Amino acid sequence: MEEFDGAIARRRAMARRGSGGGNGDGDGITVHVEQMARGLMQRQEAAASDEQHRIMASSHRVSRVPAHLRDANADAYTPRFVAVGPLHRGDARRLGAGERLKMAYLHSLISRGHSDQARQLAVIEEYIRAVAAREREARAFYSEDVDMYAEEFIMMLVLDGCFIIEHLVNVAIGRDEPSLHATPFAPVQLSVDLILAENQIPFFVLVDLVRITDLPEFASTGHPPPVLIVKLVLYYLAGEKGRDMVGDALPPAEGVSHILHLLHAMIVAARTKWEPPPRIQDGAVLGTAQDGARLLRRLPLLLLVPLLYPILPEESKWRASYGREDVPSASDLKRMWVRFKKPRGGGAAAVTGIASVMGPVPLAVKLAHEDKLRLPQLRVELRTAPLLLNLMAFEQSAAKAEARDVSAYVSFMAKMVQSAEDAGALAAAEVVAVVHGNGGGEGKEEVVRLFRQVGAASGEVELERSYLGGMVVELRERSRHPLFMMWADVKRNYFTVPWAVVAEFVAFVTFVSTIVQMYSSFKQKGG
Repeated sequence: MEEFDGAIARRRAMARRGSGGGNGDGDGITVHVEQMARGLMQRQEAAASDEQHRIMASSHRVSRVPAHLRDANADAYTPRFVAVGPLHRGDARRLGAGERLKMAYLHSLISRGHSDQARQLAVIEEYIRAVAAREREARAFYSEDVDMYAEEFIMMLVLDGCFIIEHLVNVAIGRDEPSLHATPFAPVQLSVDLILAENQIPFFVLVDLVRITDLPEFASTGHPPPVLIVKLVLYYLAGEKGRDMVGDALPPAEGVSHILHLLHAMIVAARTKWEPPPRIQDGAVLGTAQDGARLLRRLPLLLLVPLLYPILPEESKWRASYGREDVPSASDLKRMWVRFKKPRGGGAAAVTGIASVMGPVPLAVKLAHEDKLRLPQLRVELRTAPLLLNLMAFEQSAAKAEARDVSAYVSFMAKMVQSAEDAGALAAAEVVAVVHGNGGGEGKEEVVRLFRQVGAASGEVELERSYLGGMVVELRERSRHPLFMMWADVKRNYFTVPWAVVAEFVAFVTFVSTIVQMYSSFKQKGG
């Protein structure tokens, strides 16, 4: 390129001197043509190579979160312990503790298989060669130009990749990390930093570094390096549940762009394969009996609906509160006989890692035939908002048509949780749990704040076209049914806490009294 620009500069100088080469010296013109052609050839080859790498990486390239999302939740997209990749490289001073830890972890990783310094130096040289061979491909992985010299960029990828691998290995074998745990918040914050949309490096870098690294702890497993790194990441994200993934359930490393991409793929795969357990024959009989008992208990109130609904003020009725395209709130769904249930298959403590925030079966939402709305167990804690926000940022930034399951789930839940009463209805069913809350009003308000925060970032999601489409249509049809609509209105306006128990008791007494009077009347007529 410099040669090409130099030829142009010399050509301009000749033109200014009036010796353009065209009047006499043909050799001068030939030299300039060759130089210009050679320079143009070099530039077009480099541009074609860069464009090819960009096309290959375009499906899940790492880009900055749009300003309208970042401004509202800046902390949720910004690493607070360690910067990975180039987008937050300038925060090294603020993230000094993490940067210092990278050097220590590089030494620890190499020392696992090599004690002599000569061999350690050779391994580092192999790391640098492996990353340098794919430097251009790694640069194309980012949507914006990386303003770093080649040596600096390669060194960053080596340090970041080795740091991640060493931490994954320590977690997998249960090895203490005193330097990391020296700061109480560091382990939890690191689990957040490693799944941030802007804080990623290419997954192929991790694969190439693992190929070179001697890991005696896993020599007996027989896993090839690509499989080993995928299993290490999955275990870190989801504990034993991730480690046990095998065969077709294990995403191939060559199809993974980065750690956040792998997390998203695992969550979507778990949701896709999950189905609520079928009712066994005895269970069906028991369920029918329970449904009959519930109907008998609700019958007194049902008889009062025709009496109480007509006197309701118009502004208090269902039609004034919900549009045809809205999802009913959790409290109103409960008034319409919908019961909330958590998916079977273990409690939230059954898995560890940041994926456990979304429960054993993330995104598992299903309206069963017995009016049970099964929802995943969402833990409200420090990691919840960043996890959901960055998964949605990944979905919204993907160039290809990525499944927007997380965005659909968040949008649906944000519509369901509009008030503390809604949060309380879900908390009572153990569908949401505030880890550090007291379970009272403060905890419910925290749930409401969470869904307002993440719901605003879910974007324009067409729930009808998502995996929730069929269920959303059923809920809307239920909310437009005259019986359920009137039932919910009457319960909302006349049977609210703390008078619910008293009101239902009075209704029951009234019902029994009516039956006794009718029986007595028929008996007298018969006599």
